Amino acid sequence: MEMFQPNLLLATEPDGEFTLHSVTLTPNSCYSAGRAEPGVPPSVRLLPEVFSVLLPVRVRRGPCLMVLTPVRHRLRNLRLGAPHGKTTVTAFVMNGMQVLGSASIPVVSTQGCPKEPLPLDTSDWYAWVNRMPPGPASFHVTGTVTLPSPGYDVQLEYASPQGINPAELILELRVAKRPGLWPQVVTNVTVRYDVPDYQAAYETVLVRLPAGDGIQLEVEEVF
Repeated sequence: MEMFQPNLLLATEPDGEFTLHSVTLTPNSCYSAGRAEPGVPPSVRLLPEVFSVLLPVRVRRGPCLMVLTPVRHRLRNLRLGAPHGKTTVTAFVMNGMQVLGSASIPVVSTQGCPKEPLPLDTSDWYAWVNRMPPGPASFHVTGTVTLPSPGYDVQLEYASPQGINPAELILELRVAKRPGLWPQVVTNVTVRYDVPDYQAAYETVLVRLPAGDGIQLEVEEVF
């Protein structure tokens, strides 16, 4: 993400209007967000189909932490799209009357659009029964999920119904997106499934992925 260039996201509201989310990277902790509002900077001319938004940033005086600081804005209830003659949103990061940066995003409604499965990679799967003393035996499955950002919750769940083979445990890998904007940084997350007091006799584990693929594991025993 470039300095002062806002990262924009449009979310469709239930009534068909839009909410604009913006994250702007600033050079230190002295920057903070002002109130976002529709508007056009002085001397800027835009096409009629462009909806313009001002994203004010304030700079306080005094000592600052010299760390990159994200500044967040949100503007709700925007009437956008072809019915309103606005097919693009352009946002300007402003400090007073000065334009620090800008970005644009097309207006695309997500209502009624099927969601594509999240592309993800997995690795390091292992399933085992721990029979080391003093007991009781416990059962464990672990793996690593590689995600496009840290903005997801991931867990392994017992699938219901199970299959016809009682010696095979079927688990579902559930991936849920957290609210808000997240940096697009590839993130590895460890997932696990544990049975503390193990009484079953599983020989294999099938981990079902969100896209429909499956990973077959052999269960090992540790004494």
